[in-house]
Amino acid sequence: MRELKLIELYNLKTVWYGNPARYYGLENLQLIHIKSCPSLIRLFYYGATWKLHQLNELKLEACEQITGLVFSRYDEILPAKFPSLTKVEFKSLSRLKWFYSCGVELPSLKSLTIEKCPQLTSFTNGFAIANASPTIIDGKSFFELNELTLRSCDKLVVVVSSKTLQELGKLKKLIVSDCMELKMLFNIDGTISHSTELLKQLDELILNDLPNLTQIINEEIVELYQNLKILQVKNCESLEWLPISQVLKNMEIIDCTALHKIMIIHEEEGKRVPFFLNLVSLFIIHCHCLKSLFSLSQAQNLKKLKILRLCNCEKVEEVISSDKGEKVATIFPKMKCLVLKDLPKLVNFCQEGGCFNWPNLQTVRVNNIPSMKTFLRDDLNTPLLKSVYITFAKKLWLGNLNKTISYMHNNPGV
Repeated sequence: MRELKLIELYNLKTVWYGNPARYYGLENLQLIHIKSCPSLIRLFYYGATWKLHQLNELKLEACEQITGLVFSRYDEILPAKFPSLTKVEFKSLSRLKWFYSCGVELPSLKSLTIEKCPQLTSFTNGFAIANASPTIIDGKSFFELNELTLRSCDKLVVVVSSKTLQELGKLKKLIVSDCMELKMLFNIDGTISHSTELLKQLDELILNDLPNLTQIINEEIVELYQNLKILQVKNCESLEWLPISQVLKNMEIIDCTALHKIMIIHEEEGKRVPFFLNLVSLFIIHCHCLKSLFSLSQAQNLKKLKILRLCNCEKVEEVISSDKGEKVATIFPKMKCLVLKDLPKLVNFCQEGGCFNWPNLQTVRVNNIPSMKTFLRDDLNTPLLKSVYITFAKKLWLGNLNKTISYMHNNPGV
């Protein structure tokens, strides 16, 4: 037997009667799918795991009585081993607390999805935990993991602790959403050097609906996901700051009302690390603690930015900030679309600075920016721009962007 699929067996309590270790055939089992078996209370005994050395895929869904995957009749304290398991999915397991209370070794695991497991307190030691204190793991589980999804795991406080984080060298995609108690993604203690490069392969991070998330990682850690290309953060209302990567391409931040800093500038030997060199699109919505997005020097790096959308940020006074008297020519060579909406304190795009050159800007949408009297105080070059959208369909144009914005300010009912 290579595959075992059990679906809608409502009275099934056990898959194997007694200890299945004495049964033949487990050595060949490669796939287990179990769905909608609400009476199932246990899956493996510890002794059976010795024979499951070819098991490659494990999926469990809607099995409401399951509290753990591996059970022991004796006093085994060694972790359960699944040497070939590459894919694990746990969904709608309302009583699941852990995989195995004594730990689990998954040296080949590439994809892990855990959804709607509200009682989960620890997938394994140091990983997906409900205890903020860092723990030590066996060091043999996550070296191959490249995709991790956690959804609706209400008891989780920390996703990964110190030792596990160093194992995740191949993790490429991380999705965490609807975990109501989650406070920190990565909890690092003093055993990891602050200069250690972490999550170096991670290129996509998605965080949604995490109301108690205050930190991604300890603020003093600077070498974090330096190859991240896609960052999406939505409805994380307690998050105060975001570490970013130098190669970020797409950044979307929505409903992060406590966010006041969207990047950390790391200075090393007097040199400022350049950020946003590859940023293509940036959406920031409902971030009420932000007063500006970039400094004028950072804006010099936005050579690839094509779309900027800034909406419903009640404290934003300028998009680009600068030291008084600082005036330099700033070019956005790729910018095509700019949206500014519901920004009650926005005064200028940049209150200081020199000439701004937008050779490819074709679409500008502005609405409800009552404090903006003029777009820029200095020279502005937008050769392809021929109108400004003041509603979804209505356009206005008075020859250039500064005159159009000034007219809108003086004629608020236009």
